[in-house]
Amino acid sequence: MGTQLAVLEQAGPKTKWHPSSLCAPELAPLQVHVTERGVLFGGDCLDILPLIRDAAIDTVFADPPFNLSKKYGAGVNDDLPETDYVEWCKLWLNHCRRVLKPGGSLFVYNLPKWNVIIGNHLSEQGMLFRHWIAVSVKLSLPLPGRLYPSHYSLLYFTKGKPKTFRRVRTPILTCRHCGGEIRDYGGHRDAMNPKGWSRRPREEDSRAQRRTRRSGRDWIGRSEPPRRLIATGFP
Repeated sequence: MGTQLAVLEQAGPKTKWHPSSLCAPELAPLQVHVTERGVLFGGDCLDILPLIRDAAIDTVFADPPFNLSKKYGAGVNDDLPETDYVEWCKLWLNHCRRVLKPGGSLFVYNLPKWNVIIGNHLSEQGMLFRHWIAVSVKLSLPLPGRLYPSHYSLLYFTKGKPKTFRRVRTPILTCRHCGGEIRDYGGHRDAMNPKGWSRRPREEDSRAQRRTRRSGRDWIGRSEPPRRLIATGFP
């Protein structure tokens, strides 16, 4: 099974440092695209992750195949026995934990069925559970014999106490004509933070690598179907 790997670095003054320095030289033959701020590898995450330096990454985002028997092309088997799929997940999860810095964050996007098992494994490995983020999914597809799932899940774990946690706030909505507030928030407006309400975390199809390149960050990527694993590090 394949997944996509990217290591991202915070934008800043240009220096001689390059994200590829986080990786062993053995990865050089897998490079398929290189810029002054990053490098893209073509290969399996289980070939790439072992060659990334220990405790070098601040954030890992994993969006693996869901084992739903989808056709992703040659070299990808999305129809594994359940025990094999879980063991495969544990392999790359262990590497994700290894490459994270103390206080680093790990996000795993998957079906609740799998994230229940993944979350238990991460807890056993000493990772700190932070949140289970529900991602609303309402496609009204017919699923005979069981309830239709209303959400996918995004697990949020940290390697010990989180190094960074920013609460994003959205300003209170006001009428463009009179300037009055549009909602009373259930009568609790007076108790709310004057800076606005806390945004509910949610997953969006963001084309993460493309957006990261546009942001000016340094990056290392692994590009091959079906899904992605993104790791961000700040030296």
